Amino acid sequence: MLLHHLLAQGAAHHPEKTALGWVKRDRSLSYAEAAEATDRVAAGLATLGVERGDRVGVFAHSGLDYLLAMFGAWRAGAVAALVDLSRADGLDRYFGDCRPKVVIYTHDYFDAVDRHRAALDSVETYVCFDGAQPGALDWAEILGCAQDPPGDIAEEADLAHLSYAADDNGRPAGLCLPHEPTLGAAGSLAELLGIGADDVSLGPTPLSGGYQVVANLLPALSVGATCWVMNNWSAEGGPEVVDRLGVTVLAADPAVLTAARAEAGTRRGGLPDSLRLVLAEEGAAPADVKRAWQEDLGIRLGEVPAPEVSPWSSSGG
Repeated sequence: MLLHHLLAQGAAHHPEKTALGWVKRDRSLSYAEAAEATDRVAAGLATLGVERGDRVGVFAHSGLDYLLAMFGAWRAGAVAALVDLSRADGLDRYFGDCRPKVVIYTHDYFDAVDRHRAALDSVETYVCFDGAQPGALDWAEILGCAQDPPGDIAEEADLAHLSYAADDNGRPAGLCLPHEPTLGAAGSLAELLGIGADDVSLGPTPLSGGYQVVANLLPALSVGATCWVMNNWSAEGGPEVVDRLGVTVLAADPAVLTAARAEAGTRRGGLPDSLRLVLAEEGAAPADVKRAWQEDLGIRLGEVPAPEVSPWSSSGG
């Protein structure tokens, strides 16, 4: 099974159920809509020459289109290669490392993209999420592609997802996730933590990191649940979002867990009653934060094993 099959599987069993949502714009897609949009993106990428094993770079703010770019790359048999916006000054090193054929970016980082363009000789096409820019196509052309999507050409062992950290020397360190082993781990995590189809999962961490994929998206989608992504916990009113969406699972980093715990003490009624499970990367949450959630708030804290960071080479991954 391949990562994007989760949307097609959900569309076959509960097409009208919300699959993916973006808090900042209050936009969401049903499983049927998400699967259909994924096919269109894959078709659009194929018209740009994207084939099995090619890298599709994404350098953008988290959002619904970001998710579709990821799923569309997987559907096209490509690798979604993600670089965080904080790495704008070293964009040539990160995309130079994975050598994407296509780069999709957000409009307000045009200057960073343009500054490094000459060094990125692997890139054949740039696409801007927010409309055409000099040297870049409009994302709407990809999202609106009317051609048939390619057949499923990826293999289960193929690399699907590549995100970046920096090693001790400041060099790019790739976090590589293949299709089937990652799906198997996600399903096991959902079973272990009791995540089911009625859950609503929220991930207020950047999509550019692998944690969003392994903690928020894949476990929930593997059981037909709903996933929301969030750009900024505090700025977007985290507890109120949890309340409004009926969030049951919060997949967060230690900073968000600490902030949410503090807000529970100042907000009337504490945290919303719907929240029953918080997830943290294994070993990342300090002992006092774990104790505060489980003992003081009575909410289970589950730890998600961190995917192994492995070296990436542009010749094979």
